[in-house]
Amino acid sequence: MASSSAPPPASRMASFLSRMPKPLNIPSGAAGRIEEYSMGTIMEVIRADSSVLTLMEYENPHNFRILKRGNFVMKLMMQTISTIVVAACMVGDMYWPLAKDAPVVRVASRSFLFALPGLLYALCSPPTTAESTVTLLAELFRQFTHYEDSQHVAADVGVSEDQLGFWQKAREQVEPVLRARLQRYGHFTGKSLTAVGSQSSELLRAGRISEATELVMKAFLIGLLNFTHCDIHDLRPHPQNGRTVDTGRESYPTIVVFSNIVEALQFIWVIATDEGHLLRPENRPGGVRPSGFKVWCLNRSGLACLLRVLIYAGEMPERPANHQLGRLIERARNWNSTHPPPLEMSESEEGEANTSDDSQETSISASEVLN
Repeated sequence: MASSSAPPPASRMASFLSRMPKPLNIPSGAAGRIEEYSMGTIMEVIRADSSVLTLMEYENPHNFRILKRGNFVMKLMMQTISTIVVAACMVGDMYWPLAKDAPVVRVASRSFLFALPGLLYALCSPPTTAESTVTLLAELFRQFTHYEDSQHVAADVGVSEDQLGFWQKAREQVEPVLRARLQRYGHFTGKSLTAVGSQSSELLRAGRISEATELVMKAFLIGLLNFTHCDIHDLRPHPQNGRTVDTGRESYPTIVVFSNIVEALQFIWVIATDEGHLLRPENRPGGVRPSGFKVWCLNRSGLACLLRVLIYAGEMPERPANHQLGRLIERARNWNSTHPPPLEMSESEEGEANTSDDSQETSISASEVLN
């Protein structure tokens, strides 16, 4: 039940949007639509027609797979009873999350590169896209990601962003920057350690990160996830040091919220299909924490909750017995914890780890979340 001191969802959304880049000219029609749920609010912040989302493979760097063609939409989810927000993009029905520790680079007037652990995406809008729309989109990425403007890349490579050869040349210039930014935050670059055997496909990982992004947003909206499943960390410096800080009350996700779900699923698949011998644990150096705002991540019970939903919904080739499932989830959580995000070193503001038995069945069915 929401606290009496919490503002109504719609007014909180309006308050948040009022602090975003001006002017926030949300087109009429579908974009700008606000939907209210029992535990949160979701809004389409911006929409652009006829965009192309491309997967740039790590295993075969010269391979570029068009994941989706269609309308681009950026969505913003705010939970009613906490400060948690989630921003995500989608082209067609393919989602991917935005996070303060996930870099986005603008490489041309209408083209952006996105780096997530284990994935590299390119987004391009058509020449008919209004300049004001792309400018607003860049400002939104600045708000919700580690954003850099490198439009000089288009001139440096000497190829139009509308030509096939552009992305290969742009990647050669920008990928080292993206890798450095991910490593700075303690995330892996290139292919995942769990991307082995039957789980080696980057296309499969792209589908899973899409599913995980949509699942996290829906789980908050209907109350499957709540603040007991999350740890929130206030990384804003104290006012007396003279630095400019984010004065908002919102808490932004770290990218490991989503990548840890995918890593755990891949690990469970590898173990369940007797491919565990292919795993090669590797110690990666820790990174720095993003600073200047509040950030949230799933704790162990939150991760287990979502893994159970996905497994019950048919993610596994066959559903393990309950005692086997519990052991698989625990092993997956332990695998993830060997590379903990830097945030776990700090004190939580709220939402300490839930000490209840997270092996209990949830009262909300998988179909309610995933459909």
